[in-house]
Amino acid sequence: MNTLSVKNLGYKYGKKRAISDISFEVTEGLIGILGPNGAGKTTTMKLLTTIFSIQEGEIFLNDLDYKKDLKEVRNKIGYLPQKFSTYDNLKGREFLEIIGSLKLDYNKKDISNHINEIIERLNMKGYIDRTIKEYSGGMKQKLGFAQVLVGNPSLIVVDEPTVGLDPEQRNNIRGLFPIISKNRIVLVTTHIVEDIEYYCNYLLVINEGKLIYKGKKENFIKEVEGMLWEADVDADTFIKISSTNKILTTLQVEDCSHIKYVSHEPLTKDSVRCKINLQDAYIIQSSIKSSGEII
Repeated sequence: MNTLSVKNLGYKYGKKRAISDISFEVTEGLIGILGPNGAGKTTTMKLLTTIFSIQEGEIFLNDLDYKKDLKEVRNKIGYLPQKFSTYDNLKGREFLEIIGSLKLDYNKKDISNHINEIIERLNMKGYIDRTIKEYSGGMKQKLGFAQVLVGNPSLIVVDEPTVGLDPEQRNNIRGLFPIISKNRIVLVTTHIVEDIEYYCNYLLVINEGKLIYKGKKENFIKEVEGMLWEADVDADTFIKISSTNKILTTLQVEDCSHIKYVSHEPLTKDSVRCKINLQDAYIIQSSIKSSGEII
């Protein structure tokens, strides 16, 4: 069983603090890391992938200390950055074999066999021998997932994997999560909640450089159950509610607005409680944690 342990992690850019006192321990499976842009997610990922050196705190991957065992740690990590770049004149297979030759102490035949296993697992046979410049955005991102599997890493870190993809491509990429997270730890940082909603085993939420939640997805949702309502309201009621409470969605219906709003109690006589999904819970929790009250 692989384990990633993070203790009191902190980082500054000059005098500006990016993250403070982040601590968590996770084991195998898909771990979603949520947070708005600028929350500290990318800084955390760069520390976990050893791109940044640790300033404050400690990180351990199994028995390896990020400070003392840096070379061994790097051999156990796969990383897919938000902006994944390749040499577009190469064929996909050639690119993966180059990655294999850099990461693995295998002979050419064993590298080729290892790459073939990854291609098979990710169902890439249909285009892997075409040049990368012919790939769609989704194909290219899938190639990025393939390269993180080279060497069978214990930890994979994926940063904003579906940014810039169309809906069908996003669904295809999300479908890879159960495949790549088997027998390893996969951290996916995103501000698109749907990326992890159906696949994550554990959830971390970062806001303003601090870890505001760590635990099961179901418990995160349960914390705000009963706080989302929907109702049809006229213009005056809409203004009144929006001035004091968070409105999640608004849909214009003839001469009124159908809204979903956050409140401990119904604010109109015909308000009905809504079932809360992960995205709803994330918006509600972020509002509460950042302000101390429902807004």
